[in-house]
Amino acid sequence: MFRLMRKTLLSALAFLVVAPPTAVEAKPATPEAAQAAQAERQIRAQRGAFNRAIAIGDIKGIAAILADNVQLITGTDSMLFAGKAAQLAIWTQDLSDRSRGIYVRTPDRIRVSSIRPMALETGHWRGVDTASAKDWAAGDYVAKWRRIDGAWRIESETYMTMSCGGTYCPKKER
Repeated sequence: MFRLMRKTLLSALAFLVVAPPTAVEAKPATPEAAQAAQAERQIRAQRGAFNRAIAIGDIKGIAAILADNVQLITGTDSMLFAGKAAQLAIWTQDLSDRSRGIYVRTPDRIRVSSIRPMALETGHWRGVDTASAKDWAAGDYVAKWRRIDGAWRIESETYMTMSCGGTYCPKKER
């Protein structure tokens, strides 16, 4: 039995060493394309860090990714929060509630400007209440990023709620 397991393991290892990779990352054609690809990776990493900060209620983590002049337009009622202090105040309030939403933004596309150190992210989002998965909202968003002091920071975000469930649904307008 041991010989059979060893032979199978060695065959598998030999296949991994000899077999060509199935997917090869293409090298960018120009230095500009390489810079854009690097910027996109950095922005995706920042978005991941922002999502994690929301999930664990880390206000300092959220603050580190926001530009001082950040603008947020909410998805259902189009409320505007102008500036980092205003946005951190609403996050502090939301994250301190026993029953709170955990929001995840998922980028579908990031386009890096060739003119300035800025980028446009489009994607979809979903927020689910910690007390009940029946309470949720989801939709699309657009975010503008800018490289400030060597780090990509969110300058603006606009959300649009496309679907919802439970208490996250607004009352119907007549």
